[in-house]
Amino acid sequence: MCRILNAGDYDMRFTVRLFLFWVSIFLIFYLAVLGVVYLFWGLQFDLWHAALVFFLAGVIPPALITAYFFRRLDYMETEKLDPPSFSGQKRARFTFKARTDSPFDEVMQRIDRQWIISFSDRKNRVLKFRTDARMMSWGLGGYLSMKDDQTVEVIVYPIHPSSRREQLMLTQLLRVISSVLKN
Repeated sequence: MCRILNAGDYDMRFTVRLFLFWVSIFLIFYLAVLGVVYLFWGLQFDLWHAALVFFLAGVIPPALITAYFFRRLDYMETEKLDPPSFSGQKRARFTFKARTDSPFDEVMQRIDRQWIISFSDRKNRVLKFRTDARMMSWGLGGYLSMKDDQTVEVIVYPIHPSSRREQLMLTQLLRVISSVLKN
């Protein structure tokens, strides 16, 4: 199910969730290290110093990583209707034969089955989607626009622009989109 966010709605953006995910991973690791050090060596920690070390080692690095990818990650959820202008993107046009009277809704439903829809605008027939981000891969972003009832333009781009793996995944993603739209 896809939901269009209005300005008054409160929904945590993907970039914030990603930042909090990385901070929580660092926090769990940090607490485990503190626990092991305390148990085996019996060292006492001052709460203020422990918090300062966690901030320096557990909050700042995820913030820098998230800031590096912020523009690409945030574009997926913004209301910008312009196509992305990121390096490393691939573009394709597909012919789509709708089975219903509302072809954009049908395309949106097919995309929603395979990927995560982060923004949709029925009026302008624009859809933004992404693959799932994992520990070893930042995933891919996608932009879909219906020019008319039978023409679909798709632009896919990597979140990490210099990743060879994600560049190979772009071609594969376009092939999957082609088969999803042809069914």
